[in-house]
Amino acid sequence: MKKNLDKYGEILYHLINFRLEQYKDSKSMIGVDFDSFIIMSCIGSHYLRTKTKEGSSWDSVWEQTRTKIIDKHLNSKKLTIFAVSNLVNLPKETVRRKIKILKKKKLISHTTNEGLLPTEKTEELMKPFATKELKVLANFLKALKKNKTLEQLLNF
Repeated sequence: MKKNLDKYGEILYHLINFRLEQYKDSKSMIGVDFDSFIIMSCIGSHYLRTKTKEGSSWDSVWEQTRTKIIDKHLNSKKLTIFAVSNLVNLPKETVRRKIKILKKKKLISHTTNEGLLPTEKTEELMKPFATKELKVLANFLKALKKNKTLEQLLNF
């Protein structure tokens, strides 16, 4: 049985505003459409889960992205276009076309052997975006806390 949220509308309002900010910033700060942003997010998530050390600090994660530390992981746990297509529920051909554009912009790299990986340019564009996104997320959570809905949501 699911619990009701007393201030469901309040939570949705702040969640929608968080998403709208993310949508606008993906266009203005990174210069990609939202599907491409989601594809990049999927690649970034995979990289963070499989290629960075657990408990890495903010700076060390970006350092690992910028160095060739990823080279030693090339043949294990590579991310494919097919996997991204399934994860984000987009047609494989759409993902392939968007990846081709992201490669052209040097935002990701992709080879048969390595799979999909972030590039050095990823840090250049994503680090300021991630900083802003964390601030927006913090404001989202503060708004929920202020309206006494955070604890209720966490216990949902």
